[in-house]
Amino acid sequence: MDEQKIQLRKIRDFSDVLSDTFQFLRQEWKPLGKAFLLIAGIFLLAISILNGFYQTNIFSSFQQIETGNTANPFSAFDRVFTPTYFLLILVGVLAIVSMNVVVASYFKLYEAGIVSPSVVQVWDVFKKYFLKCFFYYIPLILLLLIGFVLCFVPGIYLWVVLTPFSFVVVTEDLSFSDAFNRCFQIIKQNFWLSFGIYIVIYLIVAFSSGIIGLAAGVVTGFMSYFTTKDTASSVGLATSVLNVFSYLFYIIFFAAAGLQYFSLAEKTDGTGIAQRIENIGKQETPNSGIEEQF
Repeated sequence: MDEQKIQLRKIRDFSDVLSDTFQFLRQEWKPLGKAFLLIAGIFLLAISILNGFYQTNIFSSFQQIETGNTANPFSAFDRVFTPTYFLLILVGVLAIVSMNVVVASYFKLYEAGIVSPSVVQVWDVFKKYFLKCFFYYIPLILLLLIGFVLCFVPGIYLWVVLTPFSFVVVTEDLSFSDAFNRCFQIIKQNFWLSFGIYIVIYLIVAFSSGIIGLAAGVVTGFMSYFTTKDTASSVGLATSVLNVFSYLFYIIFFAAAGLQYFSLAEKTDGTGIAQRIENIGKQETPNSGIEEQF
């Protein structure tokens, strides 16, 4: 027996968001994960390779300082802010935006009545909003950085408010200013609920990623112990593998953010309950197709 389709637009409390998140992922994990990997995977692979390469160079530089193989002990710091570093930031932003937009596109199709959307269907929505969201995220990231620099608290506040930004843009097809204002509109009187949800889900994601990190660390240790090769290569390889798998757990966070967005939107607009009431009169009665016989 098929499981009942999850109603996205409904008001949820803390426990409802968590339970519906895992129920949604249990039902849609295969098609969502497939779309996530095939569409956002190119950016995840790119950032993993770049990060592994960058970490290898940094690790190798500090090894030279430790062993005294460099005349200038401060030369290693010259390798920190390299072109690879700034390319890593750019690809990192692309990866975050792509993950956001893939999940938001999937939710948009799901809300439209398409259960388990195909990769092609998700791609059609994704390519419409990806570049738009990317350019929108540039000022958002700068705003968040300024907020975190200013006593950290403003950054936390903006992070909570702007977490559903991609869902607002994709679902409601809004401009930057309208989407920005919409995020502040729906968060009213729901900040602490949203904050609690995001923190708990983030801890779940961090714990799950940490398990993989621990396993990768053990593998790296064995590789370093049983080989005479430069350990920097082993560390770089392990870091790359860790990043690829750890990004998969972000699906949990984005799914929870999506469900929280629909909950906040329903509290603000009430369109979900209005639509369900309207559909009641449109449903045919069980015997509507049976002619009366005398």
